[in-house]
Amino acid sequence: MAVSDLGSKVIVSQNNSLSPEDSVKLFVAIATIAFLIAFGFARIGAWLVLPFAGLEILAFAYAFYIVYLHSDDFESITIEDDRVVVEKRNDKQVTTVVFQRYWAQVSVREVEGRRGANGKKGIFISSHGNEVEFGRNFINDEQRHILARELRQKLKKY
Repeated sequence: MAVSDLGSKVIVSQNNSLSPEDSVKLFVAIATIAFLIAFGFARIGAWLVLPFAGLEILAFAYAFYIVYLHSDDFESITIEDDRVVVEKRNDKQVTTVVFQRYWAQVSVREVEGRRGANGKKGIFISSHGNEVEFGRNFINDEQRHILARELRQKLKKY
């Protein structure tokens, strides 16, 4: 998770420790090891290991693909003149919500999960019945409180 504060713009994104090229190299290494072990077992008569090794490699390929799809996900808040723009990118879907700066409110409260309250907090930006959660998957509770405080200060400077 990376948090960048560019004056009037805050960007949160995940920390991608592997580049796409390094991910391919890691996948090839895992696949090579799995197939070498499977071929070793096949040579001594346990040939049924080969299809399961193939399924294992397919599962790894799918997992690496999903991670790659979400490697560019981010959320940003831009405070400019009399507007607060919240932009979110999830896979290829980009959503943008615009609030009037004067009426925008920042709050930190517990997030309702599928099974009720789960103890996790969230930053919510709201105005006139419209509300957006910010940084759900990218920052922890301590960072949420710090960011909410900074956002409130920036909104007051209007």
